[in-house]
Amino acid sequence: MSQLLDGRDLLPEDAEGAMEEIISGRASDSRIAAFLTALRMKGETVNEIAAFARVMGRFSVRVSPGAEGGLVDTCGTGGDSIKTANISTAAMFVAAGAGVKIAKHGNRAVTGRVGSADILEALGARIDLPREEVERCIRETGVGFMFAPRFHPAMRNVAAVRRELGFRTVFNILGPLTNPAGVDAQLLGVCSAELTEKMALVLRELGRKRAMVVFGLEGVDEISVCGETLVAELGGGVISSYTIRPEDFGIQRASKEDLLCEDLGANVRGFLGSLSGEPGPITDMVILNAGAAIFLGERAGDMREGVELARESVKSGRAYGKLVDFVRATGGDVKKLTEAGEEFGFS
Repeated sequence: MSQLLDGRDLLPEDAEGAMEEIISGRASDSRIAAFLTALRMKGETVNEIAAFARVMGRFSVRVSPGAEGGLVDTCGTGGDSIKTANISTAAMFVAAGAGVKIAKHGNRAVTGRVGSADILEALGARIDLPREEVERCIRETGVGFMFAPRFHPAMRNVAAVRRELGFRTVFNILGPLTNPAGVDAQLLGVCSAELTEKMALVLRELGRKRAMVVFGLEGVDEISVCGETLVAELGGGVISSYTIRPEDFGIQRASKEDLLCEDLGANVRGFLGSLSGEPGPITDMVILNAGAAIFLGERAGDMREGVELARESVKSGRAYGKLVDFVRATGGDVKKLTEAGEEFGFS
C-alpha cells in the first residue's frame, strides 16, 4: 500500500500477492477500498494489470472444450459514453457462421447498457451453464457463453466494495482479460484511446497469439461506423497501431444517434435485424466487428476479407442458424427465439 501512496509501481510478485489477498477474501473491505483507490490515483501499469489477471485466472473455473482450432472472444470493457446496440454479441454469431470458434465471456449490463447475458437470455438462451455444458456447446455448435459470476465466484469478495466506491477500478478492465477458456485470440473494445496499446501489451503478456484492441474516437468501445477507430493489433508478438474508417470497408459513415438502443427490447430488435441483414448502421457495425473476429480467427487473410465473409455469413442465414443452434444447445427456449425472429423473416 505504501508503494502506491508514494506513486511507485508494484513489482509483478507484489501485485500478484495483493490480488491474492483481495480475491481470496483475506483482505478487509476497508483495505480493498484503499488499495483500489490508491491504484486508480497512481494509474495501473501493464505489468500490474497482467499480474492481477493471472491471479484472477487461477481463482476462476477453467473451461477446456477440446475443440479443434483456436478460440476467439469478442467483448468490451464497457464504460463508453453511448448506449449503443449490443454489437459484440451479435458479431460473435456472424463470426461463428463463418467458421470461427467463439468462447464469449460476459455479464449483465454495465453502466446502464444491455449486457451480453441480458440479450442472450431475452432471446431464449440459458446463460448460467456450468463448465461441462459450456464445453459441450462449443464442441457442438462452435459457440459458448461463460456467465462471469459462475466462472469467477471469488469476485463476490469485492462486489460490495466496488459498488460502494462508485467509480471504475482495475476490475472493470480485468473481466475481459480473464476469459476462463484461455482464448487464443481476442477482439477487445476499450473505453479510451489511452487503453488501446496498453491493453494490447497486457494481452501479449498473458499469452494471446492475436488480438485487436479498439476504440471508436467518438466514444464507442467497438469498431465504429461513426468515424475513425483506433486499433492496436497484436500478431506474431508484434503490436502495431493504426486507424481505420468505415469507408475503408465500403461502409457508409453513420451518426451516433443511429446506433442508440435505450432498452432491452430495442437491443433485441437491433440484434435480430443485424442477423437478418436489415440495412442500416447497426448491421454495418456488426459486420465490421465480425469481420475483425473472422480475421483474428484466421478464417481470413485480412480484415477486408473478414468483412466480406461476415456479409456472406449473414446473407446465407448461417449467422442466425448459429444463434438457433446455440439456444437449443443451452437447453433454452427455442420457441421464444422463433417468435422474436418471425418479425425479421426467420422461421
